This record gives sequence, C-alpha cells and structure tokens, in this order.
Amino acid sequence: MSWVVSTDRVARLAGAGQRKSPRVWPFSFYLCVFALVLTLPLLGILTFVTSRFIQSERSKLEGVSIEANIDLGLLVERDLITLIAALKALAAAPILDDDFARFRLQGQEALAGRPGDLMLLDHEGRDVLAKGEPHWVPEVLRPSAAAWAGEAGHVLISDLLPAAQGRGRQVTVSLPVAGSAGQRYFLVFALQPAHFTALLQSARLAPPHFGALVDRTGAMIARTVESDRFMGSRVTDFSAMEGATGRVDATNVGGVEVRRFYRRSPISGWFVLTSVSHAALQKSTRQSLWLLAAVAASLMLIAVPCAVILTRRMRFAARLTKEAARQLVRGEPVDRRSTGIAESDMICHILAEASDRLRDQAESLRSTNQELERRVADRTRELADSHVLTESILESSPDIIKVLDVRGRVIFTNDRCRTLHGGDPRSVAKGRLWSTFWPGEGGKAAREAIALAQRGRPSRFTAWRQTAGGEQRWLDVLVTPMVGADGLTRRILAISRDVTAHHARDEELQVAKEKAEAASVAKADFLATMSHELRTPLNGILGYADLLGSDRTLSQAQSRRISRIQDAASGLLRIVNDILDLAKIEAGDVTLELRPFSLKDLVEKASAIVMPMAQAKSLALDIEIQDGLPPALLGDPDRLKQIMLNLLGNAIKFTETGGVVLRAEAPPSQDGRCRLTIQISDTGIGIPAELQHLLFQRFSQVDAGSERRFGGAGLGLAISRHLIEQMGGRIEVESALGTGSVFRLFLDLAVADMSAGPSEEVPLACSAFEANVLVVEDISLNRELIGELLTALGASVDIVSSGEEAIAAVQAKSYDLVLMDEQMPGMSGSAATRIIRGLDHPARDVPVIACSADVLSHHLRRFEEAGMNGHVGKPLTQAALAKVLIRYAFRLRTQPVQRETPPVPSPEASTSGRHWLSDERLDAARGNLREDIRILRETIATGDLEAAACKAHAMISTACILDFPSLSKAAQSFEVACKAGAPDGPERAHFLDCLDETVAAIGEARAAQRSRAIEVPDAVMPPGEGAAAPDGTAMASSYPSSLMKRLNSRAGGRP
Repeated sequence: MSWVVSTDRVARLAGAGQRKSPRVWPFSFYLCVFALVLTLPLLGILTFVTSRFIQSERSKLEGVSIEANIDLGLLVERDLITLIAALKALAAAPILDDDFARFRLQGQEALAGRPGDLMLLDHEGRDVLAKGEPHWVPEVLRPSAAAWAGEAGHVLISDLLPAAQGRGRQVTVSLPVAGSAGQRYFLVFALQPAHFTALLQSARLAPPHFGALVDRTGAMIARTVESDRFMGSRVTDFSAMEGATGRVDATNVGGVEVRRFYRRSPISGWFVLTSVSHAALQKSTRQSLWLLAAVAASLMLIAVPCAVILTRRMRFAARLTKEAARQLVRGEPVDRRSTGIAESDMICHILAEASDRLRDQAESLRSTNQELERRVADRTRELADSHVLTESILESSPDIIKVLDVRGRVIFTNDRCRTLHGGDPRSVAKGRLWSTFWPGEGGKAAREAIALAQRGRPSRFTAWRQTAGGEQRWLDVLVTPMVGADGLTRRILAISRDVTAHHARDEELQVAKEKAEAASVAKADFLATMSHELRTPLNGILGYADLLGSDRTLSQAQSRRISRIQDAASGLLRIVNDILDLAKIEAGDVTLELRPFSLKDLVEKASAIVMPMAQAKSLALDIEIQDGLPPALLGDPDRLKQIMLNLLGNAIKFTETGGVVLRAEAPPSQDGRCRLTIQISDTGIGIPAELQHLLFQRFSQVDAGSERRFGGAGLGLAISRHLIEQMGGRIEVESALGTGSVFRLFLDLAVADMSAGPSEEVPLACSAFEANVLVVEDISLNRELIGELLTALGASVDIVSSGEEAIAAVQAKSYDLVLMDEQMPGMSGSAATRIIRGLDHPARDVPVIACSADVLSHHLRRFEEAGMNGHVGKPLTQAALAKVLIRYAFRLRTQPVQRETPPVPSPEASTSGRHWLSDERLDAARGNLREDIRILRETIATGDLEAAACKAHAMISTACILDFPSLSKAAQSFEVACKAGAPDGPERAHFLDCLDETVAAIGEARAAQRSRAIEVPDAVMPPGEGAAAPDGTAMASSYPSSLMKRLNSRAGGRP
C-alpha cells in the first residue's frame, strides 16, 4: 500500500512558510481500515464466545471434582460411623467379663464382611480375645496413657500407623470400655488401608479426576490409583489446606500439577482429596485457540482478495472522477462516463451538470454585463437630467434651503437666500457656520437643532433674522439629518420658510385671547357681584318671610300672601343658582363630592319636594323602585338630586292631566358596579321632534314665543346634561307632540360598602339649642334677620358690624360659633379670620362660618385658605342656620327655651311644630312612633345593639323637630347605653316612657288643633282656601317649608 501526497497542495503550502503539509492517504487505505473495522468486532465476538466456553469447561471439570470430593467424604464417614456403632454395641454387651470366647464370636458376627482385626486390650497391652492365652500386641497398636485416662465410650481414630511385626500399615478405631468388676479394657479394631482404597474406587471416579484419603499428618492412607505405591507418602502443600473445605493448586505425589479440592472429615479429622490436572483444564483453551485461529485465517483469505478487487475498482472510479474535475477546472465539457460505482457516477454527473451550468452562467454573465453597461449609460444620462431638475426645483422653491456638513457649515444654498444675504448667496454663505446667521435666541436654537441632527433627530424652531435691507423677517426652520447607509449623519438639511405674516396673525390672536380671558374674568367678577347683590336683598325677603310665616296669628289670606312672596323669592333664587351653576360649568369649576348614599332615600326625598306641586295640579306622582337595588352607591347625591328635581319639576310643569312616573332600576352586576337607569315619564304636552335639539341648549325653550305659558330661564336641562356627563353618564329623551315625554338617565356607579349603615341625618331644627353665637354683619337688615332666626332656634346671639369688632369680641367672650360676613367696610371677613387664627388666645380655635352671598368656587377656596370651617350662602333660611348649629355647636337644653311670644288664644298654641301640623300628619307621626316602639322592643329582645342604637339616633331628629327635648335627651342617653353594651339599664325604661308620653302629647296637640280651627271665623278664609300654603305646608311655624317636607317624608305622610 502506497502513500499518495497531493503535489498541488504541497506546492501551495510551500510558499506559505513553515507550516507542514497534511498527510493524505489513498482511498484503498481507508477501504482496508473499513474492512478491519468490520472484522475486529467479529473477532472480538469470537474471542468472547471462546473465553466463555473455556470458562464453562473449566467450571464443569471443577464441578465434577467438587461433587466427587463430597461423595467420597460421605462414603468414608458412613463407613466409619457404621464401624463405631458396631464397636459401641459390642462394648455394651453383658457377656464382656463372663465369656471372652463368646464375646469374640459376637464381635466377628457384628463385624462380618469388614476386613480387619478385633482386639480387646487390657491395661498391660494384652489381647484377651486371642485364641489360647492372651498375647502381647505391638506397641504401635496400644492406646496411649492419655487414652486410658479418658472416659469410657470415647472413640479414638488413629492416623496411618507404621508397619509392625507380622503386620502391614494399619489404622485403628479404639473404644475404652469398663468391665463388670471395674476393670478397664480397650476395644480396638485395626483396619488395613486397602479397605479404604476399595471404598474410594467404588465411587468410580473417571480420569482426569483423582481421589485420595489423607490422615491428619498429611500421610496418604488410600488413593484411587496406585494406592499401594504412594501409601504413606506425604502430600505436598498440606499446610495450605486450612479450614474444613477448600481448594489449592499443587503438585500431587506423582509429580503432576493439579487443582486439588479437599474436605476434612468431622469424625476422623482425615482429609478427602479430589484433584484434576492442569493439563486437563487447559485442554479446552488450546482447542478453542486453534479454532479461533482457523476462523481468523479463513476470514483473512476471503477478505484480502475482495479488498484488492474493490480497491482496484475504486481507484479506477477515482481516476475517472479526478479527470472530470480537471476538465471542469479547465473549462472543458465533462464526459459523462460510468465507473460502475453509483456514488462516483453521481459525482461525475454533478460535475458534468456544473460544467453545463457554468457555461450557461458565463454566457448569461456576458449578456448581463452588456445590459449593465447599457443601463449605466442610461442612468448616467438620467442622473444628469435629475441633477438639472433638482437644481431647478431648489432654485425655484419659495423656501430658503441650505445643506450643511456635520459641523454645521454651509456647503450649499439656493438662490432664495439672496433675499436675506443680498448679492450672490453662495459666495456669502458658503463655508460659514450656519448658526452665526441667527441673532440672539435664534443662534441658540440653531446650535441645538444642529446638535440634534448630528444625533440623527430632526427638529424645528421659529426665529427672526434681519435681511440685507434691514427688514426683520420671521422664519420657520426645519432641520433634518441626511443619513448614510451606515445610519450616521452625513449632511444636514435646513429649510427655512418665511412666516412673518403668520407670526403677525398669531400676535393678533394672542391679543384677542388675552382680551377674551380678560372678558371672562370680568364676566366672573360680574357674576360674583350680581350674585352678591341679588342674594343680599333675597336674604332679607326670604328670612323675614319665614319669620312672618311662623306667626300663627296671621289669617289664612295673610299666610297665603306670605307664601306667594316665598315662592317668588325662591324662584328668583333658583334662577340665580342656575346662572351660577352654568358659570361654574363653563369655567370648569364644578367638582363632584363622592360619598355613599341610598338611592331609595334620595328618590323619596326628591319626590317629597315636588309632591306639593303635583298635588296643586291634581297630578299623580308615582315612584317605582326596582327590588334588589344595592343598599348604597358611591356618587354625588346632591347633584343627582338636583338633576332629578329639574326633570321632575319640568314634567309636572308641562303636564296638565294624568301624572308623572319616576322609575329607578339597576340590573345586578358582578364587577362591583351598578348600571343605574332613572326614567321620568309624564303625560304632558310632549315635544315636537324638530325642536328636541333645543332642550339641552342654554337659555333655549320649546315655547319661547311671546305666548309663553310655562316660564323658566331655560337652564335646568342644560345644567343637568353637563352634570350627568361629568358623572360619566348620559341623558336621553323620547317625546312626541301630545303624547308626553320620557327622560332617561344612565349612570355607572360603584357599589359602596355600607355594612354599618348610613347614619340618620342629625336634626335640622330645634327650638332648644344652647349655643353662644357671634354674628358679624355690616348691613343692619341682615343683622336683625340673622339675630331673629338664631333666637327663634334658641341660641344666644351677639351682633357686631365689622371685622375689628369681631376680633375684639371673640377675645372678650367665649363663643361656640362665629357667623362671619365677607364683604364689609374696612376689614373683610377673610382678613378677620386670619387674625383670629393667629391669636395667642383660646378664641383661635372657635368655629368660623362664612355667611356670605359669595358662593363661587374661588370664593369658597378663599374662605378655606383664610381658616374658615365652612360656608352658608345667602339668602339664609332657618334650616341652613339649624344645620350649622347642629354641626358646630349642637347642645340641647334640658328644658325647652322660654321665649316671649305674642298673645295667643290658648296656652297650647306654642311655636312648636307639633301644634301646627295637620291632623293627617299628626296621625302619621303617632303611627310611626308606635311602630318605632314595637320595632325597638323587638330589636332589644333580639340583642341587636347596633340596630337599636341606630333607631334611637333616628328618633333624636324627629323629637327635635317636634320640640320634644326630653324625648331627644332620652334617645341620646339610650343610644350611648346601647353603644356601651348596656341596653337594659334605666335609660331604656326612661326612653320607652318618653315614647309613650310623646304619643299622648301628639293626641293632645291634635285636639288643640281642632279647637283652634273651630275658633277661626269662616270670614277669615276665602272660599276654597284652607289653612295650608300652596306648597302644602302650614306656615304658622318657625320652620321653613323644606324642613316640613322632610318631616312628612319621615312620618310616612303625603303632602
């Protein structure tokens, strides 16, 4: 086999330096290696199988020797056991001392067929069983002195004994026995080794196995072959035989190397040996090696010729393949010749295809080159034309275009720059830093734009420049990077457009905007001033109307006229409030106060307010609330109530017959929110479809003609729409002329957690307040009005007219509350409050409430910043003042306040609300109280302290409005006891007694009411008029109509 080295590769590597050329091998070498790789596993398998066969043969021979060793040992032991049993039987014979002849005969019978001599030796070593006189036995057959000293019945087996006179070599089995007369004998049986030779040969152990019997000293007793020759010979390697069984490799007595297996007899201590020669063990190994060599030689004789033939065939295929490759390299057509080998033919075929494809590609490349040359020529002409067109566009562009390098230097500019630079712009601008052309802030903006363009980011700025003629021009500049293929900025393009005219218009718009903002501020100031100026007189009108309405000595006609004054003033106040709400909406100052509320309570309160309007027109007002509504929602209840009142008021106003229905529903939701729908439908005049778009516009009405029948400012629906949209909802309307209208509100509100239950409202009015109040007011009319309203509520009132006096008054006397006007001569209310908060005096913590007609959001913020605790707007009502007193200075007197009142016809006609309520409302209040007593007693019986406390707290309000201070105090005490966990104390009994007394007192008030009605002459009441005002409330009380509506709703009555 020759080594073939690629001369071409050697030539290439020779000039490359000191690198060695790699060694290459011919294909025949790899074929031989492949054949060897295939042959070696087969040889390995054969070797493994042969090895296993050899081990199996060895194991088989060794197993035969081991089994033979066991069998021979059993034969010897059985023989010795039989002999010992016979001797022991003779030793126990009764005729041992009587007749030795008979004992000898008995022994011969017992040991019949066993070769050997039976002897009975006395202490002197004589055989007493010998015929004739006893004779002495050889010394080697006599027992030792130690044997004589042993116990009777103990068997002694000797080793191979030396030959004695007249005797050959023997072994003895001895047994000490005792005679009847006390003398001791030794019963001895002498055996010839031939006996054991016959015993071993009876096992028929076949060659190459041998058996032998060796005594305890290693002397040969018997052997399966040549026993007489080797009797008494010492066994080699006897010391290596340790333990009861085992094997050793040794040389036998015949000088043959064997593998010996031994077994030691537990009876005699002799060793039974079996052995097999090493030659026999290795015979199978030699046979297997010869077989393996023959198989390997056969395989080589077959493989070598085949390899030679295949090598020649493959070398021929390789030569043809090499020739094909050379033809491909020279560019010649490759011959398609068959080599007889599929892979080689495939390579030749691939080379032929490659040759064909290369020729085709060369031809295509020549055609492509010609086409490219033609295209390059065409493209060159197009680029020249494009360059001319680009220059034409740049020069004719109305914008100033400059191309800068990455450092911001001008490298190109169009002719439009002449308007800025004058003369030839290219000679003036080229090579200069572009940012130097911009003065002031323009230069800074230009540098920043170049820095951004260098980072690959476009930018834009506006700046002014001065032309060559001194004219100032404003330019809008776009700076954009010109990025190369590597993503880096290569050039910077700056395009400037003259926006001087736009800039002038922007300045005009800015001036117009500032004027509009000034107008808006002026409008806000005007609204604030108008609100203040309108609310101030309305404060006196409504306040004194309330006070006059509380005078029960007025006739029915006088009460009706006072009610008309209240209605007119309230209508004017609603218009003022609507205008202010609209101003807040336009200014974006409307904020929602989110808090938990009960939708059911809110609907009932809204319906109770408009119920008198419906009853005055004999209209039905139905409320439908879906079952399963959440107990509490999160929203702005005040704004939602305002929306419902607007819609309900409109529905009643535009309905002459039929009625109005308010329906509230909320399908259940799984996401903790409530999709609320409120629908208000009426049977009124309806709205034409072509006019419905005017409903939600400001100051727009459907009946806006000169014959308007319904009145109104046209703001309610516009405000309602803005409020509902701010809540995230929407409002819809369906109507047709003559069929009524349906308004729907859609809101998405969160469900509130009201596990503790919403607290009942605190009492809104009471004639038994115990509070010291300081009123700060500069207008005498308002001072008198506020003083009378507070006095009617039972408060102690001091009045001052300026902020300076207020500061001195709070330091001179302790007050529970200060009502502070804002707009006063000298020092305003906010300034006075700041000084009070800064005093080093306990008065710094007194609650200060703004009492002003300024109700806009910025006014309220100013009050809060000054340190005021709250705000109550003008015009004031007794209800509003009662709320302030309850929140900041609520203390009930133990006894009702004693007030001077005008002369009255009867002692029962006090100013308490219980004496002027209608009979229907008294009955409803009494029934409500009785029901409360029943529910409260059941609640206490069940141990629900929380519910009992809530019910007691609710009764405080009713008791205060009805002027029952003892009941109110008892309810308060019982509520405290329930919260303390002791509802069964004396507070409970006192509270229930007060409830019973209240029911009886209401009955007395009803009787007094009837007697007063009898005393009023019929001439005082005009025909068709009753004692109630048009809004359905009696006006002989010191409480406004709004409070009475809330009382009616709590009492369960209908106006």
